Amino acid sequence: MSTVLKTVEPPLPGTAVERRPAPVVRCRRCHRPLRSPESRWEKLGKHCADEPERTRVYVIDQDQLPGT
Repeated sequence: MSTVLKTVEPPLPGTAVERRPAPVVRCRRCHRPLRSPESRWEKLGKHCADEPERTRVYVIDQDQLPGT
């Protein structure tokens, strides 16, 4: 007659890790919280990923190059 007891062994001393909730990752454009792993990795929401990256345009007066 065998009895199977399902017991959980305590962790080794010094190896117990406290479980923490995952940090909130927000979209870098619209700042909404992200849930999917791909969006969290890229830090872009599914609606913001389709938009082109914003670029800055600087208008600078320049001298003409010789010969033009």
